[in-house]
Order: sequence, then C-alpha cells, then structure tokens
Amino acid sequence: MRNPTSLILLLFTLGPLALATAGCGKRAPASPDEPFTSLAEAYLEDVLRLWPTQATYLGNHKYDGQLEDFSPPALQKAASIYEKHRDNLRQIARDRLSPQGRVDYDVIARDIESSLFSLSRLKQHTWDPNLYNETLGFSVLLLTLQDEKSDLWPQRFESLLSRLRQVPHFFEIAKSNLADSSRTLVEFTIEQNAGNVSFLRDALPPLFERAPRIKAQLEEENTRAVAAMEEFGRWLKDDLLPRAGGDWRLGKELWTEKLRYTLGSDVTPEEIQARAEEDIKRTRQELLAIAEPMHARFFPKHRHREQGEERINLVVREVIEKVSRDHSTPESLYDDVKGYVEKIKKFIRERQIVSLPPDDDNLFIEPTPGFLNGLAVAFFNPPPALEPELKKSYWISSIPSTGDPARDRQRQESYLREYNNYGLQSLTIHEAFPGHYVQHYLTSRSPQVSVVRKVFQSGTFAEGWAVLMERIMFEHGYADGDPANLLIHKKIQLRAPMNAILDARLHTSAMSDAEADAWALDLMTRYGFQEQTEAIGKLRRAKVTSTQLSTYFVGCMELEDFYRDVKARMGERFVLKDFNDRLASYGALPPKMVRELMLADLKL
Repeated sequence: MRNPTSLILLLFTLGPLALATAGCGKRAPASPDEPFTSLAEAYLEDVLRLWPTQATYLGNHKYDGQLEDFSPPALQKAASIYEKHRDNLRQIARDRLSPQGRVDYDVIARDIESSLFSLSRLKQHTWDPNLYNETLGFSVLLLTLQDEKSDLWPQRFESLLSRLRQVPHFFEIAKSNLADSSRTLVEFTIEQNAGNVSFLRDALPPLFERAPRIKAQLEEENTRAVAAMEEFGRWLKDDLLPRAGGDWRLGKELWTEKLRYTLGSDVTPEEIQARAEEDIKRTRQELLAIAEPMHARFFPKHRHREQGEERINLVVREVIEKVSRDHSTPESLYDDVKGYVEKIKKFIRERQIVSLPPDDDNLFIEPTPGFLNGLAVAFFNPPPALEPELKKSYWISSIPSTGDPARDRQRQESYLREYNNYGLQSLTIHEAFPGHYVQHYLTSRSPQVSVVRKVFQSGTFAEGWAVLMERIMFEHGYADGDPANLLIHKKIQLRAPMNAILDARLHTSAMSDAEADAWALDLMTRYGFQEQTEAIGKLRRAKVTSTQLSTYFVGCMELEDFYRDVKARMGERFVLKDFNDRLASYGALPPKMVRELMLADLKL
C-alpha cells in the first residue's frame, strides 16, 4: 500500500500545485500557460496555509509550526477558497494551453472538485475520529524524518514545539465536531490512538537531544500533548463509543460519488464488479492447475471427488496450508525481507524489467509507525516532493497483539503463514521493487513531470503499477522452478479483485453487520484462501476506509489493458524495460491520462 499519508490527505487532497511557489527559485519566462501558472501559484499558497501537515509532507516548511483547524468556521472558509479557485480556473481557456498545461489544468480542476465534495458532502470531520488521530500522528512524525546528522533538527523541533502546544486545543475541536460516529470507527481509533501515545511518550523524547536549546520546553509540551491524547482516548471510550450509533457504510450514492473522485476513471461500478468477478474465476482456475500436481506429490493417498468450485477450494487450500508452513519468525522477519530485496533486484536486472534506483538511495525497511500499525500490513512512505533525497521507508506492520498470550500465539502463527516466505516476496515486489518505491523514484526524476504531477499523484496509478509489476515479474519467470512461489503469488493476485468487490458491496449493500462480516470473511478465507488474521484485518480496513481498496484492481485493470494493447501493436519492437520506464515517466496520473499521453508519444 502506498502510504495514504493520512486521512486528512485523503479527505482534503492537496492539489497538484505542488510547490510551484515553494522554494522553486526564479520563474520561467512568460508562456501561453502564464495565466494558468499564476492561478496555480495562488492556489498553492492558499491550500498550504489551510493544511499545514500536508505542506510539511510535500516538503514545504513554511507552515511547519501550525496544525489543521477543523473548526466549522475554518472549514467554511476552506470551502469558499476552493470555490474561488474553481471560478478563477473556469476563466482560463484550457484549449489555448500547451499540451502539458492542459494535463495540469485537468489535474487541478479534478482536485478542486474532489476537495469541495469532501468539504460539502463527505464531511469526514463530523464522523471519523481517526481523521484527527492520523493528522496529529503525521504532523509530528513528518518533522522527525531527517538524516541523523542533519543540521535542520533545531529548526524542525522549533516547529514541533509549536505544534505540540496546539494539541490540547486540536482535540477539543475534535470532540466538539464528532457526533454521528460508528462503533467500528471509534474502536479502531482507540487502538490507533494508543500507537500515537506510544510514539510521543516513548520514541519522541530521545530525539530532543538534537535540539538542546529548547529540550526542556519540548519535554514539557510533549508531556501535555501526551496527556491530551490520553484524555482523547478516554473520551473515545467513555463518551463517544457508548453513543456511537452511526453507520460505517457510506451508502451507495455517497460511495459512488467518492469512487469517481478517487479513481479518476470513466469505468463504472458495474464494469468494475464484472471484471473483478471474471478475474477471480480465471485466477482460481490457474491456482487449481498449479496446485493439483503439488497435491498429488504432497498427499498421494488423498483423493478428492468434488468438482467445480468446491474442488478448487479443497485442493488449493490443502496445498497452500502445506507451503505456508515455510515462514519467518518474528525475530527474523525484517532480515528475511532484506534478503528478498537482493534476490528480487538481481532478477529485475537480469530480465531487464525496469530501471532501478541506485543502491545508496536511502531506502529503509522498518516497522510501521504506531498510529498506522494495523491499517495495512505494509506501506511505502515516499520522501517529500521537494526533498527527494530524504529517507524513504518500506514499512512493515507488527504482528497483531491482543494481550492474551495464548490468543496472540495463534494470531502470530496465522500472520506468519499468510506472509510466509513466498508471500513476503510478493509483498516486497509490490511495495518496493519494482512496485511503489521504483515507480516513485522514476516519476520524481523524470524531466517531463511537472511540479504539479510530482505532488499530486493518483493512487489508482500507484496501486495499479504495483499490482501490474507483481504480475509482470511472475510472467517473466520470477517463480520458474518454484511452483510454491507461483501458487502464493496467484493467491495474492486474488486480493485485488476481491478488494474491489469488498469495497463496493460493504459500503453500498443493506446487509446487517453480522451478514456483512460473514459474507466478507467467507469470500476472503474460503474463496481467497486468506488466513483468518489477514481476512479480519482486511474487513476492518474495508470498513474504516472507502474507495481506496478499489484502486488496486481498477488501476491494474486499466494499466494492464494498456500494456497488452501496446505490446500487441508494437510486436517485435516492444521492449519491456523501455515500456515500463516510459510509463512511469509521465507521472502518477490517472491511468487514462497516461494512456493518452503515451500513445501520442509512441504514435500508436
């Protein structure tokens, strides 16, 4: 999963503008795009002021000392600012812009409409307590992502001191805003808030040594901030939870509207569901073809008379259970992943899949921060758009804990079976090589990617690229001679279409909570062969997020259709590495926009 940065960054998608004025130096000479460029600069300045955590995330540090203001007057002002920029944008003659200008114009127009939808229709600040939890978590974390010897620590910690002072008021606004929450969201936020508390209480204070002049003040304000966060956790449990009668579902109308903004695609929900069902049916047949000879070898005396879907369920399940015993231990997990990174990079170079970043590019493999731990199994956290040389992280979440030793051992084993030695390789391909990390590296260094595109990146393209890269790696022989590895890849391949089906049905159907849980868990465990721990986590994620789970399948569907189309048209002229490098070079735009640009360049 490419790091969503935080729910605030999903709710208020800071546009494209991306730092056109933020430390970019001299402006270019006048051009046909000049009126649009001026509008973009003004929009950027306004939006950075509105959402300071996102400004920090992008690498603009002008507003590092501020926190988001979610009070009703501030949000009304934000809506009026977006409306003003929408009106201004409509005065620009799009057809008179350069081809690159038209792309950026469309990106900005879409972002403005998405932001107005979030403010006027979605209103996440009124029902999602995790919006506040993640906003605060990132507002602190982002100021600590510096090289250990950086001379910027005192400056960043001056800003951190200012943000810490605002934490109590920040949570008072949260309490006054939150009304119609669901138990699911509140219970999830209670867990995530504990991760935030732990980060501020345990991980942050040792860093204060890097700002000795204000160390005492940092410690004092941090203590107050931790107390405010702990109080927020008690309020969630004792006040909001007992009256949490809201529905975690968006409902068909709201979900469909949000899906359109999330995907940036013309594909309809009905088309997505039909293609997802076809993909699941085809992949399950492929799983059976791989599993049957393995089953005959592993279980020579075990015969199944069942046919059809039930035969797939039984045969494939038994083989997966057998090969999933080959897994890491909690102590060896991170070292094992680092070993797989080297194996995967070697294969990419040998088969000329895509260009790779240099080995000294500052990628870290480390645990997921506490306030995100449990939302997904892994993330790629990119560096800021304006600070591409800063740390990049491949985050892996911890093995779930309940506090019950017996139950924890069971959950731990389930987790490790799901992310067995083969599953960890697929996970690493998706998150890092040649998935999110490589795509981000190539995009951020492409000379034709405008500042707009570097900052405003389509999650549909990012997730689609990562899933497509998984498929391409195995199509080109990554598991040659290792059917167990191919089997687990195909099992993981089922997740993308199942994610889309889960997202749509859970948020739009009239099923009761019990019916929804039973249906979703059956889909994932019986038909998707997922471990119980994985399925329970994905069910919770599907409930506390919406539309993001559709990006994996839709992005891969659109990019894979394009990949196979270009390959067929070019025939012997098609070179995989050239195609993938070029695909990333346009920026993480919605796939339909990348397709249009690339077909024009290839003259196809």
